Amino acid sequence: MSSPCRLARRRCDFNTQEKFIVHLPTYTGLQARCRIARLSAARLPLVAMFVFFLSLVMPGTSAAQSTGVLYEPEPPADAAYVRIVHLNPNEKIDVLVDGKIRQSGLKQGQFGDYLILRSGPHEIQLQAHQASKKITASRLEVGAAQVVTLAFVDMQKQVKPIVFDDKADLNRMKARLTVYHLADKLGPVNISTADGKTNVFRALAPSSSHSLAVNPIKVELLACPSANQPAGMGECSSPALQQARAALVLERGDNYSLLLTMDANSALQARFTKNTLESRAAK
Repeated sequence: MSSPCRLARRRCDFNTQEKFIVHLPTYTGLQARCRIARLSAARLPLVAMFVFFLSLVMPGTSAAQSTGVLYEPEPPADAAYVRIVHLNPNEKIDVLVDGKIRQSGLKQGQFGDYLILRSGPHEIQLQAHQASKKITASRLEVGAAQVVTLAFVDMQKQVKPIVFDDKADLNRMKARLTVYHLADKLGPVNISTADGKTNVFRALAPSSSHSLAVNPIKVELLACPSANQPAGMGECSSPALQQARAALVLERGDNYSLLLTMDANSALQARFTKNTLESRAAK
């Protein structure tokens, strides 16, 4: 014979979205209480997708810690994720999406937060931070769950941005590092450990990106033109201006970016950053 609690559970409505309590008389005249709290089935894919994207930007931390709220609002079911990096050497810029400022004061070579957008067409506009003067604009169409980095390399000539499709990794035991090669004048580039003993990325083509899942580690990397390091590791014979080092701290479950660019003196630069997601608490 089934217990009274089991009988109560069978009679609970599992389609409801609210918490409720059902009281049933038992054979001894006592009452069994059944409490059920269930998320609507329609909301489960949205929650799963949001958890998936948080793994791309900062799975090791709470996205709401810096906002003072317990939970961030969930993104739309058709959300896409887009961030901006620019190489304008003269000024900070503001990022506008469909006419609304979404990020302010973005520096040269600084990766912006991933902005949460609905799938479909959008206008991405960059304007000078101080003068609020339009610098460039570009149309972009994104699909649901798409993750994109837009690199504005030459805004003076109104060149369209380079579109990078970014990867996510749900392996929480690994860290993911993505390199963006925007130092086009150097041609293909190798990245090895600074001691030259291990090749990490070999012959990265200009205006390309490459991603790798690695163990958590503290390491210094060296970027060198492939022509001056044919084996992909070992000594780099390039002049000092064509070499760049970056100290990395890669933690389990997190995602990072390494940006290769040239400065005003044509020196190679390597900038390391942890990926971030915009806060939606105030939206």
